[in-house]
Amino acid sequence: MRDSIQWPVTRRIFLSLYQASYISIAPLLNDHRIRQRLANLKNARILGHQLQDLSMFILVCLVSANLSGCANSLETCAPSELKLTWGNPSELQATVTKLSSAEFEGRKTQTQGAAKSRDYIKQRFQALGLQPWGTDFVVPFEYHTPFTLNSGANVIAIAMAQTPTNRWRIVVAHYDHLGMSGSQVYHGADDNASGVAAMLAIAARWQQQQQQSLPTHTLPNVNLMFVATDAEEPGLYGSTALVEQLKIRLPQATFELMLNLDMVSHPSRPYAIYLEGSRNFNQFNQFKPLLSEQNRLCIKLSHPKPIGRSIQNTNWLQVSDHYPFNKANIPWLYLGVPIHRQYHTPEDTVATIDITFLAAVTESAFELIQLNAEYLKN
Repeated sequence: MRDSIQWPVTRRIFLSLYQASYISIAPLLNDHRIRQRLANLKNARILGHQLQDLSMFILVCLVSANLSGCANSLETCAPSELKLTWGNPSELQATVTKLSSAEFEGRKTQTQGAAKSRDYIKQRFQALGLQPWGTDFVVPFEYHTPFTLNSGANVIAIAMAQTPTNRWRIVVAHYDHLGMSGSQVYHGADDNASGVAAMLAIAARWQQQQQQSLPTHTLPNVNLMFVATDAEEPGLYGSTALVEQLKIRLPQATFELMLNLDMVSHPSRPYAIYLEGSRNFNQFNQFKPLLSEQNRLCIKLSHPKPIGRSIQNTNWLQVSDHYPFNKANIPWLYLGVPIHRQYHTPEDTVATIDITFLAAVTESAFELIQLNAEYLKN
């Protein structure tokens, strides 16, 4: 996930309140009453009384969690609640370990590490019996940065529907990361070896279900495209190129869903995956319960507002590969965790991620991919 941050004044106000009260107010930042009070803090000379009043309001919420407004904001999610059905933690861990190893040198675009990553992903696609989108799984592209013409390459595989159709669903996970700084490797386990691992597991599950053709578990008749994008970190260039290629090569396609998996293995508090893009689907409230009905994964809509150690505000619309699809009016959903201490550091290693959580996210992502088409109509 690339950096995309802002610094709103209201976060500094809340940080002062946090330090003065010695209480954690992060779960309450989405409460509409607190947002309304923040909106009223327009003049620094009147902050004293209003902050005191707001602090008291938060304390009441913490003590009186049985009140409906506060109870919703204070919803808790626990690792013990997870009940995996088919996700395989050991296989996912092996994939993340491989991609984030020193052998791949941080997978920076236009490096040998990136080339090795492409070879590895291509081999995995081939082993699953997927087909290339064209003559090869590796689809190159060019992009401009100031004074420089650069090149990258996405790795794309497709699973065609059993009956010919123009309906498509796309799973995207960027494979590039930050490379090396001297002898230090930026491993990028969560960002985004985890997303690639989840995508490969989803592809394997889809292929398995297609081959079994169980009458009790019929997959939708859609074409699937699995894309490991390049050059996400420097500016979403791989996904931008992909969108342009889709317009040219699939002009008659109906794109029902683009699912972006970016940083899906390092949960914070609460123990939850965050989902952006629900407003793109009119029936989202109807199908959301299906995503965690079996594995009980806690799924929260929209990332939490920053507080405490960091008051950076991330623009979650523009921060990852779903943004070019948004600009092209292709409906999308994005699964990811909040920014954490290991984000964009050499410490983002396989030792710091939660493999069981990753397996649960993978299962829920598959539920999205296999949704009945009626749910995705707008």
